[in-house]
Amino acid sequence: MISVIVNREGNRICAIYANGHAGYDEPGRDIICSAVSTLLFTAASALEDICGYDSESFFHISNEGTDDVNLRITVPDLGDDETKGRAQVIMRTCELGLIGIARDYNDKKNKYVEIIHSRTPEV
Repeated sequence: MISVIVNREGNRICAIYANGHAGYDEPGRDIICSAVSTLLFTAASALEDICGYDSESFFHISNEGTDDVNLRITVPDLGDDETKGRAQVIMRTCELGLIGIARDYNDKKNKYVEIIHSRTPEV
């Protein structure tokens, strides 16, 4: 199963983490792993292209020799209010896509994607 953590500070999505293997099919043929990876890579590309963020500072990939998905996007708190707003639209769109995958593919027998929402306490 892929575990996805959507971390918020207040209403702001500050990070999305994804780890694991869906187990829908064998590695390299698993459409759920592919869909989750595609959403996260697209969000990272959009943050770079639309918001001007440097992907090396916020997008991290690690598979440590496994076939598991292991991706992290930590949204920079940079730019003017318009840029930050665009970043949030991108992250919320990614979150909605992940929720849709979980809704459409998980069933009573199989859970391929788990979405966990967490909040960092506001100080």
